[in-house]
Amino acid sequence: MKIEITKGKYKGIKGRVVGVYTDGRYDINVIKPKATQPKQMVIKINNCKEI
Repeated sequence: MKIEITKGKYKGIKGRVVGVYTDGRYDINVIKPKATQPKQMVIKINNCKEI
């Protein structure tokens, strides 16, 4: 599943979900990260949308 971050500092980053936590967070790998962006992130489910 691919998602896009819609809120916060990293708004607009797209990523592929690689894990789901029971407290409502996704573990994602960022698609084509820029030099200043992390390659992997943990993001809350309500701060992103499915694409």
